[in-house]
Amino acid sequence: MRSGSIVRAGQIFSNWIVRRRPWSPTTFLLTAVAVALSTASRAGLDEAGATLSYAPFFPAILFATLVGGLPAAIFAAWLSAAVVLIGFTDRPGHEEAVNLVAFLAASALVIWLANLCRDALLELKRSELARELLLAELRHRVNNQLAVFQSIVRSSLSNEDHDKGEAIALRLDAVARANTIAWSSQRVMTLRMLLDAELQPYRASGLVAVEGPDLPLGPEAIRNLALVFHELATNAVKYGALRGDRGRLEVLLAQDGGRSSVTWRELSGHPVTPPAGEGFGTRMIRASLAAIGGSIEQDYREIGLVCRIRFDADV
Repeated sequence: MRSGSIVRAGQIFSNWIVRRRPWSPTTFLLTAVAVALSTASRAGLDEAGATLSYAPFFPAILFATLVGGLPAAIFAAWLSAAVVLIGFTDRPGHEEAVNLVAFLAASALVIWLANLCRDALLELKRSELARELLLAELRHRVNNQLAVFQSIVRSSLSNEDHDKGEAIALRLDAVARANTIAWSSQRVMTLRMLLDAELQPYRASGLVAVEGPDLPLGPEAIRNLALVFHELATNAVKYGALRGDRGRLEVLLAQDGGRSSVTWRELSGHPVTPPAGEGFGTRMIRASLAAIGGSIEQDYREIGLVCRIRFDADV
């Protein structure tokens, strides 16, 4: 929890730094405030009997460099030296001149290193922005291609194969939704988000309950699990618990070490029988889970289908 708070605070501060302009009045005002705080610190140290002439001003110089670059850093160093010479030095002499030269030399080193860090941060933010723009364009093109594929499938199959064409189109739609989630601007994608996307039409009626801890997912897990849950939900609507208003679907989430599991329990109110053979949907489920190191166990009970799914969530 503490490390997460530190990371978030660092992200907020870095984003704030990026928005600052080196020559803006706000930047120089913030620099002056930082030097004023250092001056108060220096005065407090004097009261305590310390003899640190310039040390309290280094944090202000570091802050100014990170916020405003070289202009603010030079202003902070000059202002700090002026404050010490005017406000804390009675009779400037040789010793004070040596201290001033040492302070300016140390300040130059601090400014150089901090400015390197600032330039690296700005370059990183520029690269991140370019990557996000590229991903947005890629997402747009992929979703457009999936829409074209759906149209081709629907228009190419004859009336006799309409149901097959519709099933393929819906599977492509599931992939598109998964891509939208996987490429979302949110940093953490979870299993509940994916289940909500697939089961939202049925959750409002109270037919679906999802219980257990929310589990973060990697992009590959999102894309493959989207196909799995879409297929299971489609079968539940056609043959199982979601076929009428008497059924109920319970989805239980769990995690054991590095493995995640989902128990898909249908309470359909009528007996179900296993299919005569393994159809395309079942093969697709197994292939999708195999891609993320997962597996599925299907148990056809009198009250409904129970599936136990295990997979690696972080892929």
